[in-house]
Amino acid sequence: MSELSELTLQVSPREKTGRNACNSIRNAGKIPVILYGKDLNKPYSVDGKETRMLLRRASGTSSLFRLLGKDGEDELVLIKDLQKDQIKDKILHIDFIQVTRGEDLQTKVPLVILGEASGVKNEGGILEVLANEIEIKCRPSKLPSQIDLDISALDLGSNLQIRDLADIDGVTFMDSPEMMLVSCVGSASGRSDAEEDDGSADVEDAEEHEGSVGESEETKEGE
Repeated sequence: MSELSELTLQVSPREKTGRNACNSIRNAGKIPVILYGKDLNKPYSVDGKETRMLLRRASGTSSLFRLLGKDGEDELVLIKDLQKDQIKDKILHIDFIQVTRGEDLQTKVPLVILGEASGVKNEGGILEVLANEIEIKCRPSKLPSQIDLDISALDLGSNLQIRDLADIDGVTFMDSPEMMLVSCVGSASGRSDAEEDDGSADVEDAEEHEGSVGESEETKEGE
C-alpha cells in the first residue's frame, strides 16, 4: 500500500454547498470536492496547490488516491469527474468515488504506445490509434498506472488487439479480445496514387465511351 500512500490528499469537511459557497472556497485557494460511494455523499475541500502537484505526479485522473481527514477519514478513491477552467487552467471541482479495500474495482487506465511500427518505419505506413484507454478490473492494490503496448513489430496492413496486450498479474481486461487498439494503414501518398490511378481509369473509360458514341453516330449518318 506504500505506493498508494504517496498519492494522499488532506480533506476538510464543508457544511455549505452551492455556487456561492464553492466560489468562496476557490477564492481561498481550495477546490470543492464531493466523495460519492455506497450510501455516501460527502462534500469536502482540498488544497488547490497540493492537488495540482499530486495530479502531476500521478497518472492523471486514473490513479488511485487516498483521502485523509481530521475526523479520521481514510478513503481510497478514484476521480469520477474533474471540472476545469480551460482558459485559466484552473481546477474548479472534483468528484471522487469510493473504492472498497479488498474488493475488485472497474475503471479505465491510459494506453501507452511504445516503439515505432515497422510498417511506418520501413514501409511508409501511417499509424492509426483507435483507443487511448483500456477498461480493466482488479483489486485496488493491483491497479496499474498505465497499460503498455509495444508496436515495434506491427507491419503495414496489420493491427493489434486487446488479445495482444501482455498479461498483468491480477488484472482482467474487460473489453472484447478482438477490440482493435492500433493499426498500420497505407501511406497518404499511396492512397493519393491509388486515387490518381482511379481517376485516370475513369477518364480513359469516358474517352472510350465518347469514341464509341462517335463511331455509332458516324455509322448512322452513313446509313
